[in-house]
Amino acid sequence: MRKLIAFALFLLLCACGNVSYPKENIMDSLKALIKKECDAECEAVITGRTIYLDMPLEGLTSKDQDRVNDAIKKMQTAVMAITRVTLSTDADIKFMVVNAFSPEKSVSFRILQNIEDVKSYLYMRISRGDYQSRSLFEIEGPEVTAAILEDKHDITDGEYVGRMIVSQINMAARSNPFLGALISMMQLRYYDVKDDVLYMTSSGTMDEKVKDFVQNMIVDETKEYAKKYEFEFESVHITDLNGDIVFDIKL
Repeated sequence: MRKLIAFALFLLLCACGNVSYPKENIMDSLKALIKKECDAECEAVITGRTIYLDMPLEGLTSKDQDRVNDAIKKMQTAVMAITRVTLSTDADIKFMVVNAFSPEKSVSFRILQNIEDVKSYLYMRISRGDYQSRSLFEIEGPEVTAAILEDKHDITDGEYVGRMIVSQINMAARSNPFLGALISMMQLRYYDVKDDVLYMTSSGTMDEKVKDFVQNMIVDETKEYAKKYEFEFESVHITDLNGDIVFDIKL
């Protein structure tokens, strides 16, 4: 996914600065483009400076790998389409969100992107590696997918950075089996940013023996992405699903 998005940016470079998708009909234009390029229906909503694309996809949970691959290909095409539209409109958009989900809403794959990151990479203000490190992916199951699809709020800078930090920690655990085994079944979720405090929740279990390791990882990721986006956090507060404090970290 990261490599495909990075390659697509080269194709989008010539689109920057052109108003091919006027703000008056941007949502209809996006839906028509998805229908043409993905042969899929979608819904598009703009709230404030955030544009949402909801896309039900057959095959996301199939046992047939060909159907899974087809769904992923359509999702990747949709990401390129919404990026192209957003770079070529006069609408004031800062964040874009692609929600790909199974029709029964049992699983969702969410991609969030800051348009300024795209532009910074296109104009070589940040490196390819830095751009790829700013990828924000969220995978959710049936317990929250429906609620996610109903929530169409305007994303703030603080929320975006907070979600990025959580996403990076969760992705590290998924991509590295040894790290995943170390932190057991812990799954972090972004909750809120208020008064310079980043709030998260943690589901699953966490071995007491690895709490120091997890805390250090949270501190490192928080400091790294706060610096990238020039956003300050004073502390990170994490509770479990019962509301009990897991971490209260001063930065």
